[in-house]
Amino acid sequence: MEITHKLAFEAHELSLLNMHSVLNVLNVVQYELLRLSDYLENPKEIEGICASILSAAEDLSDNEKAHQRVATINRFCDSTYATCLKVIEEKGKAEDEFCTAILSNLTSIFSILKIRAQEINARKDNPLAWVEHDIKALKNNFINVFQAIEENSHGAYHIVYNLAEHYEKEYLINLEMSSVNESSIQMPPIFQDVMRDLLANARKYTAPGGIISAGFHQGEKEIRFVVEDSGSGIPADEIAKVVEFGYRASNTKARITRGGGFGLSKAYYAAKSFGGRMFIDSPVPGRTGGTKISISIPLPS
Repeated sequence: MEITHKLAFEAHELSLLNMHSVLNVLNVVQYELLRLSDYLENPKEIEGICASILSAAEDLSDNEKAHQRVATINRFCDSTYATCLKVIEEKGKAEDEFCTAILSNLTSIFSILKIRAQEINARKDNPLAWVEHDIKALKNNFINVFQAIEENSHGAYHIVYNLAEHYEKEYLINLEMSSVNESSIQMPPIFQDVMRDLLANARKYTAPGGIISAGFHQGEKEIRFVVEDSGSGIPADEIAKVVEFGYRASNTKARITRGGGFGLSKAYYAAKSFGGRMFIDSPVPGRTGGTKISISIPLPS
């Protein structure tokens, strides 16, 4: 069904939508730091960092403060890693397997966080601009995101991209990208956030062993992104509501997540901002479950 819900976002909500990609990664950082803090018996240095992350998350709802925070992301990442390393060494845990795994994971997460900050800074002055992307590089960026998601599961599941490697506890992800321009595609910078969010949601609400399929195509007149999964789906009477800010479907509320909770709001906002359309079908046509989301946006004249 096509989503035609009329939404009027408040200023703080718009700021959070724009900063959603950074907020999501900060939540993951917080989770890793809490794991480390608990393991090291709650050192005050790490507790202080966790408190500063909560403060930063609050600032993301104010556009001016949010951009100030984003501008200091690199310094935050470097100082946080240095503090964690120092605490670990002082605790005599430099060779500890759990601690070294946490540090490795933080390195990966901070790399992603810095990239998200760069993306937000790049579109700050012209949020409606369109940017050209090399298809191979863009697809590799998404593969890197999936790898980070897998690492953050701490062995709970694996993600594969080949049907022959797909077993009971592994996610199979099919991702294709194509363009009439052959090697490159154009899109608004914020739409890359949308694609990541929708893919992450598809994984989040699909049990291990499930399948997520997605495709992006740039035609002569529009770009189109489609993602479908074999997950829990959305109750029929709630499909139109899931784009409301912060709304979570009733069949997912008991599920603990580390996201901001408004990925679909951002997707719908982005689609409408560029004169596009958004469709949500659940269950996926021809299946007993799952969700299919399609977004199309006309190319700028």
